[in-house]
Amino acid sequence: MKILILGAGGVGGYYGARLQEAGADVTWLVRPKRFEALKSGGLRVQSPYGDLALQPKLVTADTVTPDYDLVMIAPKAYDLADALASMAPAMQGRALLVPFLNGLAHFDQLDARFGPERVAGGVVHIAATLAPDGTVVQLTQLNSMTVGPRAPGQVAVLQALRESAAGAKFDFAYSEKIDEQLWSKWTFLATLAGATTLFRGATGKILETSEGAALVQEMYGECLAVASAYGWPVPAAAIERSLSVFLQKGSEFTASMYRDLVSGQRTEHEHVLGEMVRRAQAKGLPAPLMRAAWCHMQVEGRA
Repeated sequence: MKILILGAGGVGGYYGARLQEAGADVTWLVRPKRFEALKSGGLRVQSPYGDLALQPKLVTADTVTPDYDLVMIAPKAYDLADALASMAPAMQGRALLVPFLNGLAHFDQLDARFGPERVAGGVVHIAATLAPDGTVVQLTQLNSMTVGPRAPGQVAVLQALRESAAGAKFDFAYSEKIDEQLWSKWTFLATLAGATTLFRGATGKILETSEGAALVQEMYGECLAVASAYGWPVPAAAIERSLSVFLQKGSEFTASMYRDLVSGQRTEHEHVLGEMVRRAQAKGLPAPLMRAAWCHMQVEGRA
C-alpha cells in the first residue's frame, strides 16, 4: 500500500516515520522550504520510544501525483483550505482520505469536496512539536492512532493500513465505531484546551487551587453531555482515562492550544471550543464553562 502524508510536522512527521521504520511505503507532501530541509538533513524524530533518523520520500504540491492508496492529513483547522489545495492532485486517483484533525467540523467540508465514501475517520493521541532545527519531538508517552470506516467500501484500505502499522512503535487500533472515538477525543481535548487556556496553566497547577478540580470536572461534564445529546455517549473507560489525566496532581500537562496561545501562535479555538459551544446551544444545553473558555480565546487567541 502506498501512503501519502500531508506535512512532516509533529503528527505527520512522527507517525509517518514510525510507519516507514516498520516497512511501510510512505511519501510526504511538504512545502518547498521543508522539502529542502528534509532533503538535505533527513527526517529526525526524538522520542521516549527511541530516536530515529531516516531519509524520507518527498513531493511538493507541484509534483504530487494521484498514485496513492491512502492519504493522511493532520493540519491545523485554520490551514485546512490550503491543505486541500495542495493535496487535490493526490485525490484524483483511488486514494482514501484519513483526516486527523481535532473536533468534527472538518468532515462537512471534506465530505462535500470528496464524497463521504472517500473520507474515513481517524484519531491520534500524541503531544509532539517541531524543534527549531526541524526535529520532530515527542513530548510525552501518548502514542496512539485509531482509524475506522465511515462507509463500507473503506474497510479494505484501512485493514491494509493496520497490516502496514504492524510492528510500528505506536499503538494502532481499528474501530467499527470511529464516531465514538472521535467524540471521546473531542470531549477530552475541548476540556483540556478549555481549562488550560482559561486558567492559564498546566493541569497540575489548576488542581492546586481551591476550585480547580471541581471546575475541570464540570467542564468535562458539559462536553460529555453534548456527546450524549448527539447520540455518541463517551464510554465509561474513556471517561475514567480522561479524568486520570485531568486529575493527576503535579502534572505539567497542557493542551497544544495553550502552548500556541502563550507563544503568540494562531489557535484552533473556533474549531475545538466554538464548535462544541455551538453544538451545545443547538441542543439547548447551557455549557457555561465552555462558553467562558471560548469567550476568553476570542479575546486572547489568534484565529
